[in-house]
Formats: sequence, structure tokens, C-alpha cells
Amino acid sequence: MMGGGKSPSYPQRQVHLDFHTSPHIPDVGSEFNAREFARTLKVAHVNSINIFAKCHHGMCYYPTKAGAMHPALKGRDLLGEQVEALHREGIKCPIYFTVGWEEDSAHKHPEWRQMRRDGKHARAGSHPGAWWFMNWLHGEYQDLMEAQLREIFKRYDVDGIWFDIVMFEGSSCWSGESMKFRSRRGLLADDARSHDLFECTAQAAFAAKFTRLIRGLDRKAEVFYNGTNRLFLDSRVGIRAVAKHETQVEIESLPSGYWGYQHFPRVARYVERMGRTWVAMTGRFQRAWGDFGGIKPLAALEYECFRSQALGGANGVGDQLPPRGTLDPAAYELTGKVYAQTEPAEPFYGGSKAWPEAGIFLPSFPGCDHGEADLSLEGAVLFCEEAHYDAAVLDDASPLDGLKLLILPDSVPVSPKLAGRIRKAVVGGAKLILSHRSAEGLPFLPIKFSGEAEKWPTYWRARKGFEFPVGPGDKVCYQRGMNVRGGKGTRVLADRVLPYFQRDDRHFSSHAQTPPVAKASGWPAVLEGKGFVYFADPVFREYRRSGNIPARDMVKMAAERLVGPPSFGAGLPTTVLVVPRRRGRDLILTLLHYVPVRKSLEIDVIEERMGFGGMELKLNPTPSEVRVFGTGERLMRTRTGFLLPAASGRLMLESRGYFAR
Repeated sequence: MMGGGKSPSYPQRQVHLDFHTSPHIPDVGSEFNAREFARTLKVAHVNSINIFAKCHHGMCYYPTKAGAMHPALKGRDLLGEQVEALHREGIKCPIYFTVGWEEDSAHKHPEWRQMRRDGKHARAGSHPGAWWFMNWLHGEYQDLMEAQLREIFKRYDVDGIWFDIVMFEGSSCWSGESMKFRSRRGLLADDARSHDLFECTAQAAFAAKFTRLIRGLDRKAEVFYNGTNRLFLDSRVGIRAVAKHETQVEIESLPSGYWGYQHFPRVARYVERMGRTWVAMTGRFQRAWGDFGGIKPLAALEYECFRSQALGGANGVGDQLPPRGTLDPAAYELTGKVYAQTEPAEPFYGGSKAWPEAGIFLPSFPGCDHGEADLSLEGAVLFCEEAHYDAAVLDDASPLDGLKLLILPDSVPVSPKLAGRIRKAVVGGAKLILSHRSAEGLPFLPIKFSGEAEKWPTYWRARKGFEFPVGPGDKVCYQRGMNVRGGKGTRVLADRVLPYFQRDDRHFSSHAQTPPVAKASGWPAVLEGKGFVYFADPVFREYRRSGNIPARDMVKMAAERLVGPPSFGAGLPTTVLVVPRRRGRDLILTLLHYVPVRKSLEIDVIEERMGFGGMELKLNPTPSEVRVFGTGERLMRTRTGFLLPAASGRLMLESRGYFAR
């Protein structure tokens, strides 16, 4: 099913079981009991688990002639014992295979390592034990991997192969093999654009080659390549280019790691729009991978798994098997409590599809500042979730049908072809919200650009009819914006007010930004035209970077001017996530109420479920009834909607025949 659609039989409750185990640990597998191992997973409602053939240390966990077997196993086939026991319990077990970090080969063959421009080999950081990056384009290293894979398929009934770290370190790769690859594709320039295109092209080439290999060994085996998973507006590069060589797409996103809680939804909403089978991989850890003894609260794992299930994905919980081979009982008590709730919800979501009313175009492109582009995208997704406009994330090949609001956040590089598609959607009734540079590629809009604001941070001064909900007065915008003029048929909704001067070592006032002058600059901050509202500042990056509530509220007012209130959940608190889906003629709704709290310097923690009692659910159009899935409880009607019950955490609601009218 390479590049196909969704698979209805795909396992929904998975575990990714890390087992990166040093060759210096002497008692590997000494406590492993295959039957207990499989039963622990069965009791925890797990129906698929990724198990290890070869780890980042380069150690193999099966008898190998091509690679290096972990010395502590003394010939014991740990992988084989796991496969046999898991299959006996009806649990699938794709096999993990490391690519980009492989210490044994890195030390035996330093010529196979990735190389930076300065000739130094690349490592994953400067801390003790940082992994060496392997150059997976090197022909001899590929030969080794092929030999190991052939061994695995010959020895076992293989459910799938899970390739890891198919990526390059940020300033690699300039080895001889990589230079040849670059040269053949005209990618020898030492710049960010060439690096992005080089990595994406190399990932697709590697995936194509090894998927062909696996298809020749077993046509039924799953295949996935875990790498940088970059999102680009250009559909020819990034996730979509590799996905055609995969049976499923997986999203590694541990919120307590460096990903945070805003990374996952922007990727999930993109992959769901592709129509592919996909898996959300979170973790049971307090922090991230390798966090032995670390465990997160139940409410956190509930939210992470309930959210991915609501958005259309399967779930995967990351864990690490301790060296001696006994699963952490607390980890599977936690996982089992969550999967005991997601399993009975599977019929609720079965056969359903996303039902977004907004589409967010990707602001990223090869060579862009990915950190800034990601902030813009996350800001746009966060706005839609808080305002309850369910959204899909789009590239230039995504279908636009059914979307009544198109959002182009901050830096979307619109090509002439995409501009034509957007114009066609607008003619068909879609409305636009654009910001900063994203309108530059849309010549049909009456907007003329005149460079960047000469001084910043600037201020917004709302005009009558577009006043700030938080009260009157000038409101700061910290990010530097564009100077624009509106053409025929446009009107200014908010004026830009400049500071007295640009702050520097000679000219400054008080602790932070320079205050505003009395008179508006003559440049608009917010411009409205037929079917669109344009923000001259990078308002989505502004919101994600600084949490600027007045800026977010201005975007919400613009959306309501263009398309009206959201169809599902208008007026609910911003902390409630509302996910609508269509299941045949029925509307199904998932409401999640969990609030991440910054309890440490680096980690957001969810410790409690939040309640729904007393809240009103508004739907447009309003159906005759809404019921709670599982209990059949009918929600009480109010004058304008339905009264939500005194539940907490998750509500699954359905309105039968909603789309039959």
C-alpha cells in the first residue's frame, strides 16, 4: 500500500520500545521472560510494538553474521524470542533498525561518518556520548544495512521495518559520497536552501531504494522512515515525497521533550489532509527518550492519546526496555489505563473523516528560517484551535474543497500556480486571512508593498467597528511588519502607530520598547477588502512568540467578519479543544479539556482533567439532538445550543443524521 490511503485494520494501540543498550552493560536480557513480556503488553491493550534488531550503539539483538551482536547476549536470540511470544498473543511487532546513529560502524569505519564543510565528523551535540552521525548515502554502509536486513527477513516472520534517524546533521554532509550525490543534482552551494533540498532528495532516494529491497523480501511488510519530517509548501519535498515509499506516516512528538504541545497538531493536521494512515508517537516519560524511571501523569498521556485519536491517527507510546529485560510495570499500568479508554472509542471514530472549515498554508520553504516558519504555523494552528475553527494544514497539492477560510500565515511563498488555485477558491466563495509577506504572491489582491516598517516595535490603533475586546488604546506588536497601501475597495481596520525612535544605545526610553507617538503613521496595520483581511505584521508568529492576546483577538474578529462564528463550539473557552468529524451522515465531536502548565523550567505538565459542566455547546446548524457516545445520554437543549454534562477530560458526542439534510 505504498502511498495509499487509510487502512481500516491498522493497529491503533502501539508501543515503540527503545532498547539502545551499551555493550559495556554485562547482564542484558538476564531477566527477560518472553511469555511475561507478551502478557504484560496484552493486559495493557497493546496490539503492536516496535522491537529492536539493531540499536544506536550498533548492537544487534539476534545472531548476526553481518553486524555486531551484543556481547552480553552470548548468542541468545532475544529478538526471535520476542517475535515468537508476541505473535502467539496476536500482537504485531515491526522491527526497529537504526540508520543515522550507529556507534559500532562509526568506530570501525570513520570514513562512513557524516562530514561537515570544515572536514570534521558530525555528532549529535557536544555532551558525553553524543552519537556520531552516519552517512547513509555511503555505498559500503548501505551494503552493510542491506545484508543485515536480508538476515532479519530470512530468520523471522517480519511485520515491518522501522528505519530511524534518516537525516543529516544541520551542517553536514560534505563527504566524498555526498558530494557526488549533490553534484549530480546541482546542490553544491553551501547555503540553507541547498542543504534542505539535498537532505529531502537524499531521504526520498534512500527510501525508494530500501522500500524496493523490502518489497522484494516481503510485499506485506510495513515500512517507515523516521527523519526530520520537514513540512514544506512545495509538495515535491518533505514528508509527502518520502511518504509514497511508506505504508504509514508516523509523527514522533513527545510534548515533554523539545517538541512541546504545539508541534504535534501542526504535523497531524497536515498528514490527515493527505488521507494517509498515520501514527502519533508520544512517550510515557516525564522528559524524553532514555528517561529511565521517569513517568508522566495519567492526565497527560490521556490528552496526548485522545487528541491524536480525535484527529484521525493511531497511537504509539514510547518506552525503553531496561537492560535486564523486564518491562517497567508502572509504564504499562499507565499505558493500559489510557488504552483501556481508547480501545472502546475505536468504533466511534471508525470510518470517519476530518471536517475542517479552515485551511492553513505552510509558510516554510527550502532555505527558510525553519524556527521562525514553525512559529508562524504553530501560531495559526493555535489560533484556530482556540477560536474553534477546525483546520487542516495545506501544501500546494492539498485539496481545498470544503474550506471556507484560507489562512496564509506570515511568510507563505505563493507560486503562480498556487495563486491560481487560491483565486479559484476565492471565486468559489472561500475567504482569506493573510499576514506579512504572504500576500506578495497574490497579484489579484489590491495591496501594494513598500518595504518594511522603518521603526519597531509598532502599535495598532483600531478604528471604529474593529475595537480591541480588551479595551481601548494602542496595542503593541513586537514583530517587524510591512508597509503597504490598499487599493480600490479596501478599508483600514487598524492603523499603525510608530514609536518615537528605534531603540539603541543612545536613543532609549524606560525598560523595553519605545512608546508610541500621538499621530498614526499613515500605514495600515490591518486592511480589509472584498473577501479578505490582511495583517501587515507577522501576527501568527507574534502570537506564538509572545502570546499577544489582543493580536489573536483581532484575527478572531477578522475571521468572524469573513465567515461568521465557527460552526462547532462557538463561545466555548479557549482551553477546550473541539474536533469535528463526519462519519457517514453523522456528525461526531470530540471535546478535550486539559490544560498544560509550565511547572518546570522546560516542561509543560498536565496533571488534572478539566471539567465541562455548565458550558454551552453551539452548533451551526443546530441539530434536533446530541447524545453522549457510549451512554446514549441526550444533552439538554438551551435557547441557543446544548448544555454540556458535568464530565471532565474528554467528551465524545454524536448527532445522528446531521449531514442528511
